[in-house]
Amino acid sequence: MAADDGSVMLPAGEGKTVSFSGNRVRSIHGQPGGAYSVVEWASQAGVTGTPLHVHKQTDEAFYVLEGTFGFLAGERTFEGGAGAFVFVPRGLEHAYWNAGETPAKMLITISPPGFERYFGELAEGLEAAGDDEQAAMGVRKALSEKFDIEVVGPPRRATD
Repeated sequence: MAADDGSVMLPAGEGKTVSFSGNRVRSIHGQPGGAYSVVEWASQAGVTGTPLHVHKQTDEAFYVLEGTFGFLAGERTFEGGAGAFVFVPRGLEHAYWNAGETPAKMLITISPPGFERYFGELAEGLEAAGDDEQAAMGVRKALSEKFDIEVVGPPRRATD
C-alpha cells in the first residue's frame, strides 16, 4: 500500500501473481513514471526458463534469493546461487532458468518500469496456446511488438 509521502509497503505474499510453464511471477513494485519496477520470479526444478531475448530500452538486475539460476548473458553462461547478483544492460542478449534440482526464487529489478506487464499477458497467451509450441512462439512474437522484448533464441533449461 502506498502512503501520501510516496513510500510503499507490500505485505508478504501480496501483489499480482501469474504463472506459466512452471514459473511464477509476482509483481512487487512498479509505479507509472517511476524509475524501476520489481518482480519476484519463482521456478520449479526442471522447467523451461526464458527464451534468449534482448531489450532495447530496458535494463534488468537479478538477485537470487533461493536455489540456483543459470544465466546466459552475451557470450557468458554461468550459475548463481542464493545471494548472487547479475546485471544485464539493455542491448545484451540474455536468458535465465532454474539450474538446480530444487525450486528457485529471485528478485528482478526492471528499469524503466512497464515491462512487468508483459508477464501477465504472456501467461494468458501461453495458456491459450496450450502445448502448441508454434502458437506459443506466436504469442511471444506478438507481445514483442507491444513490449520492449525481442526473442532471438529458444528457451533454456537446466539440461541444456
